[in-house]
Amino acid sequence: MERSSSSSLKRPIVGVILGNKRFSTNGIHRYPRLKRLVEANKEANTTLIFFTCDDVELSRRKVSGIYFNESSNIWERDRFPLPDVIYVRGGRGKEIRDLLEQFERLGVKKINPIHAFNKGELYEQLNHDDKVRPFLPQTKNVENMEEIKRTVQKLGTVYVKARRGRKGTKVMRIEKRPGDSYVYSYSVLGRLVRKKVNSMGNLEKAVKGFFGDREVIVQKAIDLVTISSNRLVDFRAELQRDKQGNIDIVGICVRIGRKNAPITTHSEAFRYDDYLKKLFPGYSNQKINVLKNKIKAFLIDVYTGVEKKYGKFGEIGIDFAVDKKGKLWLIECNAQSAKVSIVKAYGTKARKAFLNPLEYAKKIANTSTNRSQSANRSRLLSRSSL
Repeated sequence: MERSSSSSLKRPIVGVILGNKRFSTNGIHRYPRLKRLVEANKEANTTLIFFTCDDVELSRRKVSGIYFNESSNIWERDRFPLPDVIYVRGGRGKEIRDLLEQFERLGVKKINPIHAFNKGELYEQLNHDDKVRPFLPQTKNVENMEEIKRTVQKLGTVYVKARRGRKGTKVMRIEKRPGDSYVYSYSVLGRLVRKKVNSMGNLEKAVKGFFGDREVIVQKAIDLVTISSNRLVDFRAELQRDKQGNIDIVGICVRIGRKNAPITTHSEAFRYDDYLKKLFPGYSNQKINVLKNKIKAFLIDVYTGVEKKYGKFGEIGIDFAVDKKGKLWLIECNAQSAKVSIVKAYGTKARKAFLNPLEYAKKIANTSTNRSQSANRSRLLSRSSL
């Protein structure tokens, strides 16, 4: 029997965007953490569909979405009305921006107001926030190679980062050595590249070859805590809004990079509560608790500071560091956290990180859906597989 319109509105359609180009139901296995969303949805009770830019028929207000059929235990594809709420988990460039703008014009809600941060723009915004400014490493938006060279000469060891980039794919560490020599390093799909050059000219060639024509920022390196074999340590915090719309610090992970790696992406991850004492063995329990409270306050200040510029977020992944003196530093914010570290560190206890976005989606879902769309939803929602 079909569900009534009122019951269908209690079960909004949450559309998860996975990228630009369509793929088959078999292709969805490339995204192993999507099954975690499906599992969380048993409690959230939304209609959860997955699609790409190619799957949207805006003129017909339809989406060709993939969903997980619980009764047959397989992924299937079907046509759905436009989602009530969009959850962006992939996609880039003009195509995804244009689609999200069109969804917004049609009144479709979004879990996050933007799908990716411009690191330079975000830094400039947060630099005007009195609560966040003390935690920002010295950073400069640079427009050309001459500015990069001057900033490297001035700051010494730096990170050059693409203003738009995810998963550490466009980050280079540069260390100024005595004389006119430099060591640069970066990671490509987990493979470490580390080389020494003996002139600024050769460094320039390396930077241009790596970044191409991408806009970049240059950021002074933080004196990070390290463990054996020169392995850098930083932190990833997953902050989300829960079903009441309150900010929830879901989990904080300690990330430990590989030997000599410039970043901790593709690294080991451990539970923050278990590992913090190991990083600061000289700290008393009281001092550890003081540090934890500082970290919590810092994370809330960063989250709300970001929202002053862009609007309310359903989730932000916040990368931060604690230096050898115990000072906190903001590294960057992520609007599309892949949740790799929290799953590594917390395993099945990471479930809340997948449940919160769906619960928050229900909170912000538009309840003024017109009758014809509601009827269409009712037909689709009557299937027990959803």
